[in-house]
Amino acid sequence: MMLNRQRTQAGITLIEILVTMIILAIGFLGLASVQLLGTRNISNSNYRTLATIYAYDMAERMRANQVGVNLGSYNAVISSSATDPACSSYCTPAQMADRDASEWDDLLTADPVNGGLPNGAGSVAYDATDDVFTIAIRWTENVREGDIGQLQNQTYSLLVKM
Repeated sequence: MMLNRQRTQAGITLIEILVTMIILAIGFLGLASVQLLGTRNISNSNYRTLATIYAYDMAERMRANQVGVNLGSYNAVISSSATDPACSSYCTPAQMADRDASEWDDLLTADPVNGGLPNGAGSVAYDATDDVFTIAIRWTENVREGDIGQLQNQTYSLLVKM
């Protein structure tokens, strides 16, 4: 009788191990998916932090050049069309505004590995009605929509009263 019982239970342990391996494999795939999603979110949060820093950077540049602000040199800044005025020792307030826009564009359009934003661009617009400057920064980030990831344009806006 004992021999008969041992034969009927032979192989049960192998089936248990197989089921355990399948469960572990599914768990590891889920863990890898969570890790990938976390890495993407870290990257996106880094871009949002940089956009905030760069918006405040332009606001501080404007505060440092109050004469240029009063002259209207910052009223319609577009980072992609900014050129460096190449003034070395002395810049007029208008030239300093151009230089600020040029340096700001360099920050925004740098390689993302070096602290830039993917497809980064910025603008400063003045609203005379409210006497407020809107500093806007745009970039592209990878977001998850449903089951697929896609690139989406993001914008950060900062309102500044000088």
